[in-house]
Amino acid sequence: MASKKEDGKGAVAASISDARRKLARRRKFADPLPHLQRGDAWPGKWKPNDLGMPVEDPCPVVPLGREGPLYHMMDSAGQFRSFTASDFSHSGIQDLFARAPNWPKWCFPRYGRAPAPKDGEAPKPPPIKSFQDDDIREMLMKACSEVGQFSADNKLRGRGAWTLRGGGLIYHAGEEVWRCEVRDGVPFFRAEETGMIEGHLYPLLPEIPAPYDQPIGAADNPAGALLETFRKWNYEKPAIDPVLLLGWIGAAFLGGALDWRPAIVLVGDKGTGKSTLQKGLEDLFGDALFHSADTSAAGIYQKMAHDARPVAIDELEAGADNRKVDAVVRLMRAASSGAMASRGSADHQAVEFQMRSAFLFSAINNPLQSSQDLSRVAILRLRPLDKDQAMPPPIDADTAGRKILARLMAEWRRFPETYEAYASALSAGGHDGRGQKTYGTLLACADMMLGPELAEQLGVPLTEDLDYWRDELAADKLPEVEDAAPNWRACLTYLLTAPVQQWRNGARTTVGKLLADLGDGRNEQFNAAMARNELALTGLGLLDPGAAGTISNASYVLAVPNSSPLVGKLFEGTQWAGSPGSGGPWKDALRQAPASIVITDKQINRVPIGGVRMRCTLVVLKNFHEAPER
Repeated sequence: MASKKEDGKGAVAASISDARRKLARRRKFADPLPHLQRGDAWPGKWKPNDLGMPVEDPCPVVPLGREGPLYHMMDSAGQFRSFTASDFSHSGIQDLFARAPNWPKWCFPRYGRAPAPKDGEAPKPPPIKSFQDDDIREMLMKACSEVGQFSADNKLRGRGAWTLRGGGLIYHAGEEVWRCEVRDGVPFFRAEETGMIEGHLYPLLPEIPAPYDQPIGAADNPAGALLETFRKWNYEKPAIDPVLLLGWIGAAFLGGALDWRPAIVLVGDKGTGKSTLQKGLEDLFGDALFHSADTSAAGIYQKMAHDARPVAIDELEAGADNRKVDAVVRLMRAASSGAMASRGSADHQAVEFQMRSAFLFSAINNPLQSSQDLSRVAILRLRPLDKDQAMPPPIDADTAGRKILARLMAEWRRFPETYEAYASALSAGGHDGRGQKTYGTLLACADMMLGPELAEQLGVPLTEDLDYWRDELAADKLPEVEDAAPNWRACLTYLLTAPVQQWRNGARTTVGKLLADLGDGRNEQFNAAMARNELALTGLGLLDPGAAGTISNASYVLAVPNSSPLVGKLFEGTQWAGSPGSGGPWKDALRQAPASIVITDKQINRVPIGGVRMRCTLVVLKNFHEAPER
């Protein structure tokens, strides 16, 4: 085991390394006075390159391209900027060249009045007072046009981890980008300037913690201490949940480099330690984490911009108006796969954006209910802590997160193979593709962070015991997977259980209750004819056993019109609701069911309902009730 003294030396060395790089960044930039020669060119006497810009001293403002009325550039400080034509005013140009204010004066000088010579002195040249606005503006606009089209949506990469063309990893820490090369098992870290790398722009941004660039032995790896700290909480699955939380930290650091970013939901009442756990994560990630206890989807994507940093939202509770929660959840959904999403802008135009962040939510009640959301998350259920339980030790905010990041970068090369091993085990445990992505990514990241030595010390089986994960994370053991019903089943279940307003004063308040009362049709007090009359008030129809073919010989068949205002009212406010007068999404949802449950044959699916024959999707009720849940 490394001593505290040895670990302290490494921290001091890392701090000195940080300070040296910052000092070098400040010193490296030179901007001579405008009247001096640059290269072999005097002010205003330079040769143009193919973009019409000086060859002798490259322009500190880098043209990136055009996008409609926008001219995209990297300013003299290295920041990404977008100008319209009207932004190229004198002060606007000064802003672009703020770190090199003498360059535009040397490029296109505007001279003042030459001082009057004194007796016996030779005339002095006129001084350079400023720059020619029109000439600088014309040069920059032409250069952007010559470069071609540029869109920040697919070319700009903010802070966080990203992959390179060959599959390598790069980490954008704001003021620098970092690479890790492993030679003979030893990782070497290298910081580079921000800018264009392999066709992507990594602009200068506010600094976030960079990887720890000093050697890290197994004894110095903070992943073990983190796992032991996480184990102090009272989980529903104490052997599994701390490992999944550790894996989420890895996925959160790797964000933009992953094909799939799983989310975590911490669910527990007051006194379960959710806030303390979130505070520990804030300390671990530092400025790399976007954390909020009350935010909107707009607040998140405006603050995150093009970053791939992790997002943690505290107390995301469903309420009387779920629109705010739903918008945040939709953002998480898009971020998990990196799908493009749209938002409105100030000028009422749709603006596309992409998030590649791993989300963590905490709540008293799980805010996620739909199958498409539940399949993207691991839910960690927390129970109340013991009153006398000691507080977990504080996380070393200065080095722990940086060391974890360095460990992940050094181990990145083995992520694909490790992920595939866990995904295969999860598949054997009954998980579909999305479940394999969610839990496989979490396990692979935890594996990379711990390594064999720490895992053995802490009793965590890795890929050498995949049967353990197959059994412990089997799909039928996870409530979130159990609740994630297929879309067709969720749609039909809603239809059968939603209260029917037209029946609110009767004994039967749902379609399912009506069909249960009908039973096999032998109930003299309530027969099929009566059921059809009641169902017609909702826009639904009913066929007798055998009326829809041999598949329905032993079952009544529910006829759901493909388009109906009355059925639309039943689905009002759900994801299966349609616009007034149009066909409903419920039709497509129901037709995702197995052929033994749903009949769409046009020869028999035209059913009389309320005196009108309508095209319907036919549901064989007996087969539905007997079908497996997944």
